[in-house]
Amino acid sequence: MRNSIISWLLLAISTITIFSNVAMASASTQCLGVDQRLLLLELRYSLVFDTSTSSKLVRWDQSANSWSGVTCKDGLVVGLDLSEESISGGINGISSLIRLEFLQSLNLAFNDFNSMAIPSGLANLSHLAHLNLSNAGFAGQIPMELSRLTKLRSLDLSLVYNSDKGLLKLEKPSLRSLIGDLGELRELYLDGVYVSAKGSEWCDALSSSVPKLEVLSMSYCSLPGPIDPSLMSVSNLSIIQFDGNDLSSTFPSFLANFSSLKTLSLREVGLWGEFPHEIFQIQTLQTLDLSSNELLQGSLPEFPENDSLQTLILSDTNISRKFPDSIGNLRNLSRIELVNCSFHGNIPSSFTNLSRLSYLDFSSNNFIGPIPSLSKSKSLTQIILSFNNLTGPIDSTQWESLLSLLVLDLQFNLLEGNIPSSLFTHPSIEELSLSNNQFSGQFEESFDAPSHMLDTLDLSNNHIGGELPTFIWELRELNFLSLSSNNFSGSFHINVIQQLRYLLELDLSYNHFSIDATNTTSQASSFLDLASLYLASCQLMTLPQFLANQSELNFLDLSNNYIQGDVPRWIWILESLYSLNLSSNFFEDFETPLSNLTPGLGFVDLHTNKLQGNMLPLPLDAYYLDFSRNNINSVIPNDIGNNLTNLGFFSLSKNNFHGFIPQFFCKIPLVVLDLSHNHLNGTIPDCLMKLESLMVLNLRNNQLNGDIPQNFLRTCSLTTLDISENMLLGHIPLSLANCTALEFVNIGDNQIDGTFPCHFTAMSRLRVLVLRSNKLYGEIGCPHSQDTWQMLQIIDLSSNDFGGTLPVSLLASLEAMKANKDFDHLQYQFFDYSFNFYYEDTMSATSKDLQLELIKIWTVFTLIDFSSNRLEGPIPNALGDLKALYVLNLSRNAISGSIPPILGNLYQIESLDLSVNYLNGTIPAQLANLNFLSLLNLSNNQLVGNIPTSGQFLTFSRSSFEGNLGLCGLQLNKSCSITPNRTEEVDVDGNNDDSEKK
Repeated sequence: MRNSIISWLLLAISTITIFSNVAMASASTQCLGVDQRLLLLELRYSLVFDTSTSSKLVRWDQSANSWSGVTCKDGLVVGLDLSEESISGGINGISSLIRLEFLQSLNLAFNDFNSMAIPSGLANLSHLAHLNLSNAGFAGQIPMELSRLTKLRSLDLSLVYNSDKGLLKLEKPSLRSLIGDLGELRELYLDGVYVSAKGSEWCDALSSSVPKLEVLSMSYCSLPGPIDPSLMSVSNLSIIQFDGNDLSSTFPSFLANFSSLKTLSLREVGLWGEFPHEIFQIQTLQTLDLSSNELLQGSLPEFPENDSLQTLILSDTNISRKFPDSIGNLRNLSRIELVNCSFHGNIPSSFTNLSRLSYLDFSSNNFIGPIPSLSKSKSLTQIILSFNNLTGPIDSTQWESLLSLLVLDLQFNLLEGNIPSSLFTHPSIEELSLSNNQFSGQFEESFDAPSHMLDTLDLSNNHIGGELPTFIWELRELNFLSLSSNNFSGSFHINVIQQLRYLLELDLSYNHFSIDATNTTSQASSFLDLASLYLASCQLMTLPQFLANQSELNFLDLSNNYIQGDVPRWIWILESLYSLNLSSNFFEDFETPLSNLTPGLGFVDLHTNKLQGNMLPLPLDAYYLDFSRNNINSVIPNDIGNNLTNLGFFSLSKNNFHGFIPQFFCKIPLVVLDLSHNHLNGTIPDCLMKLESLMVLNLRNNQLNGDIPQNFLRTCSLTTLDISENMLLGHIPLSLANCTALEFVNIGDNQIDGTFPCHFTAMSRLRVLVLRSNKLYGEIGCPHSQDTWQMLQIIDLSSNDFGGTLPVSLLASLEAMKANKDFDHLQYQFFDYSFNFYYEDTMSATSKDLQLELIKIWTVFTLIDFSSNRLEGPIPNALGDLKALYVLNLSRNAISGSIPPILGNLYQIESLDLSVNYLNGTIPAQLANLNFLSLLNLSNNQLVGNIPTSGQFLTFSRSSFEGNLGLCGLQLNKSCSITPNRTEEVDVDGNNDDSEKK
């Protein structure tokens, strides 16, 4: 959107220039007759405008020697430019304006007429050739009367798209009614005006009404597509701009027939199909913008010799393949943007021929290889190649070719090697962003301070080591400095940053050096004013005292240090502070009193400290508060929700809070509420289930009792519900099925009774279901349900009273456990909301009788735990299809029959526990091929025969097999002198028909 507004403003500036050329200079008193001066004064006193910002009207008076914005000819006013005069009213009484009957040019652009209608009386200015009412705050229907201005050569009624001003409309009159008699029109600007039209009506209206039109700009007008070929009748068009309409078509190839076309902009119009190669045959074309048409595909053509094209913007399209070497034929190209396309291969060396190139943005593609030398591009000032696969190292010649730039952005690539110090000394380069690469080595200490220095330096997320070079502090004009997440070592005092007198943002986090912040109190009043300071993991031992005087500080991150003592009172009253992160330190309490907190403080993170006080700082405008992992021993205040009207994330997890959960939580627009691992008692407030905003509710490991609330809303937004490890009773509520967005449900370790929750099958996004250690009974599964859990990756029903056979239909529906391609490349599960925070689900799992806490749950981690129930019957072959399964636990049941050889297909499995059942027959040799198997427990069954002596089986101890009287082998120190007869054969493909009957 920023680009579209900039493009529009550039166009608007050119339009205003036309008017200013007509009204070039201020008129003198000798130029104006007395009657004309009186009319101007009458107009001046009828208008409502802001005298503090006016530069023209405010100077008009009877004794004035000049009338700014006025042009006259033969003693008559012929031009009036009152643009940008902050006019807000008085235009309705325009009799004095209308009596300026010889006006040929009127410009009221960029004022604020408070959504009033365009005065129809303007139509009486019959000599008007140029009318500009753009962005003047007019709204409603464009008056039909304007169609009487038959001498108009330029008409500008445009609006900045998404303006908060009232929308102008062309419904009645229609576009045809407005321009039908404007046959002399050369320029028409209707950007942002709602044009009511069907099909090709608007094209027909233009082609039949304005044959002399040269400039047509109708962006964001809600025009329907496609563009009709009838537009070719307007053969003199040199500028066509239709951005942001819904044209929904392939590229209109006939546009290539406009022989005078200089600018074609079809950004974000829904073009699809093949990229139009013929458009580059237009010899006059200077600007082409087809960006944000995601379905436009194909490749770039071989470029012909072209001396006209200056700007090429194809960002956010699906144009791909390799970049043609013939790009070098576009000799006058000055700007090229190909952001987020699918280009691959090398950047052509022919870019060196583009001597007028000034801006290059190829970010978010798949370019590889080295950066070509661009030394011949004398005008090139900005290169953006971030988010590609560029590799290095960059040699000295290539670095040298980049030193004439103002902006160099190579972030998120695979570049490596050393960064030469000459990059910081060159007098032209201002912004340098090399973060997230593989740069290593150390900086050279030799440094000659240039006359013109960097203002932006970002080397974060690399592997650069050694002591932080002292020349960094000689880059006197730096505004932004980020060296975070590298391998810098050594130590220095924080006072050195005062040398960077223009510095606004500093990030030195996550290195290996230590920063001494002692004895800064005396410098506090003279310390430079920062907007952002990030010193996470810098081995700070004390809180820098100069911060107490930082009136401009917005962001402060001192997390992961060794700061002790109390959180000082002054930190809560820094007037501009918005984000505060003091997590992972050793703070013990809050300095009191905690009142009059900075109202703008929105983000506070104090997790993982040693806080134990009772008073919590609760800034009124906070949207994120994290006090988890401390020692706070308190009740949660009953009035906690009184004033926290913006709070979205609130965590008190892993403290010593006790008492009831306050009802006041229900008055807060919470998205995440985490009160887990405390000593809270009482019941879960029913009103929490009526919070439509709530997406994550974690009350795990408390002492809550009573029933689970039964009133989940139909508009429930929950994605995570964890109420495990409490003393909850009753049934799982049927209304929980309303929460169809749920991905994580943990109700384990309570006293819930009832049958398997078949109503959960409506939760198609469910990934984790934990119901272990309750009093659930009956059969597992829902034989009559049509819904499935295709996304389910963890299901733990252990330690209940479930009976019957293993559920074949349920197991067959677990698509995420089958290693399908749609599930192969998922990342950590986390939640990222518009509040710019994330939440990690956690759970515990049992492996080898150990309770494991899974802090981050891989979405490729899969588990089935049905242990400690009363399940019976055979192991179904359907389990063998779950090739992405990591953990399978069926122990402590009454399962019988043989172990299906098809379990040898579980090539990802790491833990297999079938112990304490009634399994018989031999151990399938196919299990020896499970290369990742690290835990195997087949003990206490009725297995017989040889234990396999190959593969992973050689790593398992006696305990994996004991309790099977018929087993023999090395692991049991028992020889196998007799080979038992097999009574049943089961093939590896799982043709065990009996096991599938139930």
